[in-house]
Amino acid sequence: MSLKITSQIALSISLAGISVFTLADGWDPDSRATNIGSIANTRHNLTLSYNKDAGGQGLIMDFARNDYGAICVYCHTPHGANKQINAPLWNRTVNPGNYTIYDKETTLGLAGRIGLPGPGSLTCLSCHDGTIAIDSILNMPGSAGYGNNELGTSDQNFLNSWSAAGKPGPSTTHFTMGDPAGAANSVADNTCANSACHASKGGARADFRVFVLGTDLRDDHVVGIRFPTTFGPGIDFNEPDITIPGKWAFYDTNGSGFAEKNEVRLYDSGEGPEVECASCHDPHGIPSNGPGTKFNPSFLRVNNSGVNADGVIGDGPSALCLTCHAK
Repeated sequence: MSLKITSQIALSISLAGISVFTLADGWDPDSRATNIGSIANTRHNLTLSYNKDAGGQGLIMDFARNDYGAICVYCHTPHGANKQINAPLWNRTVNPGNYTIYDKETTLGLAGRIGLPGPGSLTCLSCHDGTIAIDSILNMPGSAGYGNNELGTSDQNFLNSWSAAGKPGPSTTHFTMGDPAGAANSVADNTCANSACHASKGGARADFRVFVLGTDLRDDHVVGIRFPTTFGPGIDFNEPDITIPGKWAFYDTNGSGFAEKNEVRLYDSGEGPEVECASCHDPHGIPSNGPGTKFNPSFLRVNNSGVNADGVIGDGPSALCLTCHAK
């Protein structure tokens, strides 16, 4: 039985052109994060520890989200996790709405293998589809922060109840990432990618619009698609080195026998190995050339670029693509 929340997500099919993976070249907008060491030094640190004043307050963002004062809590919880999705101690709400997915079944022999986004994508989409507030969690820090909401419904009143000594109180406005087309309105539209905040490049603010995928996924790399199980002449895909049924398959580039963070993997949520967002991205960051080096842009496991001006050392032209695709 599939562990996907297929009963919660309706599959919407419509015709579209070929999918494009915008960030496969390792492009990344400007960021004030150092992108070295740990997730604490990346833009996935939603406490914005690198953008606070001397007193530890994230003054710029406090009106837009609750500052829980802990990095991991925005995604994970040690108890009271979301029962709606098979993801590691998942603390975020999940979008139960419609996703329009890539549907060109004749391309690369996809007939019969296209499916819904699985847990390895729904976790990412819970922020990046732009429909759920970035601070919409189930279990807040502290002994009184449990919302008894394990089915993952977003609860604004619960979010407004946040309080902790030494931390800002509830924002009362809980911003989503926004519209992938870019918002033309002011901050009143309650999105990060609005015209006053992250809908333009330059200065202290990065342009976040490219990271807002929306619910129409046809212009992104396909997710929820079953990978081939037979390989050889006429099959345009490379066989994974190791397959563990019911868990994943992965390309064991260093021969360790384990799925390392910098190795592409396919997730098995009940229907065989599938491509998901987390196949190519690790939200915690991947050092580009060993410990202490800058992370690959866009949280990629494998970086298609060479050496860039920021000191990021890539894996070579099309390295990510050629991991899976036999060309």
